[in-house]
Amino acid sequence: MEIGIIGGSLQGVLLALHLTPEHKITLFELDAEIGTPAWHPGYIIEPKILESFLSPEQLSFLMLKKNPSGWGFRWEWLMKHLTIIAAQQGVHLRTRTKIKQTSQDGPLIIVETSTNETSQPTVFTFNHLINTQFTTKKPGNHHHLFNKDHCINYPFHETIPWFGGILSSTHLPEVFTPKPNILLHRSDNLVELWWDNENYWNPPKGYIEEMKVQLPKDVKNISFDTVYNNTLEFIQTIIRT
Repeated sequence: MEIGIIGGSLQGVLLALHLTPEHKITLFELDAEIGTPAWHPGYIIEPKILESFLSPEQLSFLMLKKNPSGWGFRWEWLMKHLTIIAAQQGVHLRTRTKIKQTSQDGPLIIVETSTNETSQPTVFTFNHLINTQFTTKKPGNHHHLFNKDHCINYPFHETIPWFGGILSSTHLPEVFTPKPNILLHRSDNLVELWWDNENYWNPPKGYIEEMKVQLPKDVKNISFDTVYNNTLEFIQTIIRT
């Protein structure tokens, strides 16, 4: 089958990796690069799950470090490596590409896109079109334009706004007010702090990086493990259709 995936989310890349051995996969992403800037906590409970994707050298880039509630790591580098592997396995990655409209021709979905710097086609035909974005809009009000009736929507958990900040571990205070919902040390001596509301702590010297994104309301649904397992379950629904 020909399958189109909207959004270079973790869910989208994992779907591409699992489906590409049996199907022709095209992934559409508005940004120039998948996975950057970081938009998700680097949080995993059982890192051995990554060994089925990444080599020891690739794993070393993640800066994994054990924390009381799991392991912290560099999310953007996980996305980089997974995207590289997807490309090597034959996934067609259409970055800087905006879907302008979709239509239906019998059982097939027709996708019309903008052009980019490459000589890619602007019309695609799919057996299935899967939407794997939390939202359809990107910074600058850029967004894909498609008929939701033409898509299979990834079953995201309920999401709410989260705030994340990255800073040096040497700048951590002994007491936070308010206490972060997620605190993840990494082996590069940086720490990720995440709050599930706008009431977050501001360090005196500022954050190295700040993130304001939509994430699952329940912390247990944020780990890589949960996203991975949910994606495998979702794949079974696609195979049956």
